[in-house]
Formats: sequence, structure tokens, C-alpha cells
Amino acid sequence: MSEDVIAILVCCVLGLIAQGCKKQPWLEWVIRVIIGLFLFGEIIGLISNPLFVSGAWNISLLTSLVVVTTALLWKPGRKLISLMLTGLNQIISGRVLLAFAGRIPTDSGKMTAAQAMLAERIFVPESIPHLNGMWLYVTCLVFMLMHTDLNGFKMPAIMIPIPTTMDQLFSYNLLGLVFLAFAGVGILVSRSPKEALVRLGLVKPTWRQILLGIGFIFFTFAYDYVWSMYTHSQEGLGYAEKLSHFNDGSFVAGGAGSALALATATGFCAGIGEELLCRGALQPAFGILPAAFLHGVLHGQFAHAPMLILQVFGWSMFMGILRRYTNTTTTIVAHSGFNFVSTFLFAFNP
Repeated sequence: MSEDVIAILVCCVLGLIAQGCKKQPWLEWVIRVIIGLFLFGEIIGLISNPLFVSGAWNISLLTSLVVVTTALLWKPGRKLISLMLTGLNQIISGRVLLAFAGRIPTDSGKMTAAQAMLAERIFVPESIPHLNGMWLYVTCLVFMLMHTDLNGFKMPAIMIPIPTTMDQLFSYNLLGLVFLAFAGVGILVSRSPKEALVRLGLVKPTWRQILLGIGFIFFTFAYDYVWSMYTHSQEGLGYAEKLSHFNDGSFVAGGAGSALALATATGFCAGIGEELLCRGALQPAFGILPAAFLHGVLHGQFAHAPMLILQVFGWSMFMGILRRYTNTTTTIVAHSGFNFVSTFLFAFNP
């Protein structure tokens, strides 16, 4: 069993325990003790430097993790985080602009921009599942960022390509991320399966939403093309050659039939898994920006080429806005559709 799968299983268990606090309040202290033990270990790691952690980048990341974890265990700290994330999400989603233009009606008239900043609260300070989820989010994010080489902005060294396999797509991208999403919203613990589906935004889309999702497939190709105009213009970095080599070695298929099968698996597994976790489970709780940032960092194959992580992050922000005004089903159509077409093109004609 890979380290990624083990980490996902641990996060699933902790997510279900946190959701169980709604019925068994004593479980809150289980979560707090676990977080406290990890915090103690992180502090020891900083004090014992460089025995456990080395490098200015890693030390700054671990220091940030200690600060955020401490704030999460302190209710005023959680209130401050909630205030920041709520305001940030309202700005990114465009709700503040809509309120400023008088486009958001309320029972007492029109919502003002100031009122919009604090509406739709993100990250509930009183929620133990939110406390646990944010701690897991920040912890996983920090450890993934520790493997990111900032020098890659100047001279990217994209990893040696490893062929994408069906079992990897099914076990990690589909089952792993889907289980994590459902565990995070408390399926069979605090929510019934039907309630969990609604919470994740898995609802029947309208034809307009389906067409919008398909339209985002074309938007994604245009977005990638515009971004590539910049990265490929960086002389001496060889983004185009290195990325082509990576795609050629990652999406290996023997003919149209195999390419079609790999494209279907990639579109179905990666599209559903990543959207359910990022846009379905995380975004309603933490906002568009944190969900998009995690989605970018999840593409660890670009750890030595941070510019490409930023490319995924930027696209994911647009997907977050799409999710805010539609549902997760719509973003799955867009994400899976793009993955399918691009993977088929890579595999059939590298």
C-alpha cells in the first residue's frame, strides 16, 4: 500500500471521528489531543533543527504550520481565520461586486458590499469537523510543499515520466479522493448518503449547466494555450520540450483503442475524484482559494516546476467560481471532459 493511500485512510478516519463529535461530544477531545500531539512534535522538530528539518524553505513552512495549528486550537484564532476566509471568498467569487451593483436582493432591500463581505460564513469556528478539516488541510499542504523546489521557477527539472496506470487512477484518484470527500462530510455518521451527495454538490444539473461545463472544456484549452505562450517564451528553460517528454512518457497507449480506454479512465477517475474533494468537500467549508491551491499542489508531478503548479492553481480558481454559481456536477463535466480529450490526444499522438 502506497504512502499516499495510507495518508488518505488516516485522513478519512480522522474526518469521521470529527463528524462523530456532533453525536458524541467526548470525541472532540480525541481530535484535540491528536492535533496537540502533532503540534508538540512539530515544535520539537523546529527546536531540533537540522535533525528533523533542514533548509530555509522547509523551516519557514514548518514554522507556519506551528503558528496556524496553534491558532486553530484557540477559538479567537479560528474566528480570525473565519473572518479572513469569508471576506476573501466573497471578493474572489464576485459577490462583493454583485452587492455593490445592487444585484443581491434581501428581505430589507439590497445587500451592501460591506454586508456581502461577511455573508455566507466560511470556516465555522464552533465546528469541530471544520477545525479538524482545516488542520488536515494545512498539515498535508505543508508536507507537500516541502517537496516543491522553488528553484524550478528558474530551471524546471520535471520528474522522469512514469506511465499512468489504470490501477493507480482507480485506487488513488477515484476511490481514495472520493472516500476522503465522503468521509469529510460525515457520510453515515452525521449525514445520510443522500444528504452527503447534496452537501458535496452532486445534484442533477440543468441542460444549461451541462452546456456551461462543456464550454469550460474549450475555455481550458484556451487558458492552457495562453499560459504556454508565456512559459514557452522563457528562453533556456525548455518548458515545451520537458513537458512534451513528460506527457509522452506518462500517457502511453498502443493505438486508438488503448488511448481511448486510458483517456476514459483519466477523465472519469481524476475528474470525479479531484472535483469531489476540492470543489465538493473543501470549497464550501474553506472557500475558493484554499481549494484551488490544494488542487494545484496535488499535481506533485510538477513539484520541480512550480510555474506549472501555478498554472493548475489559476485554472482551478475559475473552476471554483463555476462551482460557486452552479454545482460540483457541472465542474465534473468540465474537468472530466478536458482530461478525456487532452489524455486521448497525448496517448494517441504524443
